[in-house]
Amino acid sequence: MTEYTLREATNQDFELSYKIRKNALGEYVEQTRGWDEDWQLKYHKKDFDAKILKIIEVKGNPAGSLEVYRENDHLVVSGLYIIDRYQNQQIGTRIMTSIIKDAHLNSIKIKLQVLKVNNKAKVLYERLNFKVFEETEHHFQMIYKPSDK
Repeated sequence: MTEYTLREATNQDFELSYKIRKNALGEYVEQTRGWDEDWQLKYHKKDFDAKILKIIEVKGNPAGSLEVYRENDHLVVSGLYIIDRYQNQQIGTRIMTSIIKDAHLNSIKIKLQVLKVNNKAKVLYERLNFKVFEETEHHFQMIYKPSDK
């Protein structure tokens, strides 16, 4: 099993987090609406928040990123990105399992969204008992309720 660590992000992680997002999500965005580098970079600048971002590392090397924050009565996983080199090593599953444990301890729901073309991620979340509660043109909105387990 691949061991990983989570470290708090800093503002210096802007470029790294963009590269991680592009590596992990780029092909799905390309399939959905095409990858426009300028637009994606502007979106990332607007979206980047070091306070909610953690960098996932394996042996000191960047392996992905995680963005989680609390909103009212639930947690929002706004991003879980694992770069291709580290995918299929249970890192995402173990991170989500940890978040689910925290949700149980605090009796709060977890919400996230996944691109419709990213079936691999949707299957992971469904395996972890997330349910689709809404759809947009490009996304499934999913929720985990501790009471549903």
